[in-house]
Amino acid sequence: MWIVLAFIGSYALGSIPFGYIVGKIKGHNLKEEGSGNIGASNVFRVVGKKEGILVFILDLLKGFLPVLYFSGISPIIGIFGALGTVLGHVTTPFLHFRGGKGISTGFGSVLALMPIPALLSFGVWLVLLAVTRRVSLGSLAGALALPLFYFFLSEPVITPVLVIAILITVIVFISHRKNIKRLIKGEEKAIF
Repeated sequence: MWIVLAFIGSYALGSIPFGYIVGKIKGHNLKEEGSGNIGASNVFRVVGKKEGILVFILDLLKGFLPVLYFSGISPIIGIFGALGTVLGHVTTPFLHFRGGKGISTGFGSVLALMPIPALLSFGVWLVLLAVTRRVSLGSLAGALALPLFYFFLSEPVITPVLVIAILITVIVFISHRKNIKRLIKGEEKAIF
């Protein structure tokens, strides 16, 4: 019962499209402007820096808070919360099941589950963002680093937690497939 509650409750919270809402408040339809994505990066580009930071924080918190709560009951229940928040963000029913790419929400989720690997992955994201100015490249590298950091730095390694780290990485890569094509072609836009 807790597993079902964790997944459904986290999915519901994760599906709140904060980027879209902030964009609408500021007179923008993010589905039709910039990259067409409702995430913090597109808000940053289209609406403004303050709004982009606000959306990043809100998306992070909608991943962090439910997973922190459900992890307190059991790490396994927390895992289903993490899966729910990320899937809720990526497949929000409020926007015809086309949401964001899951980076901020995924980061919040794994920050609650595995703080040290999550912070190190965030460091990878920051370094690549600073060097390349490509959010997507940093996001992909950070997502790829997450299960590796967890596997090599956690003691003990809890197999279901490792599996969710890998699954979140797969979701991030699937949601970034267009970005990957643009990166390969050298057409991906810089954030700054």
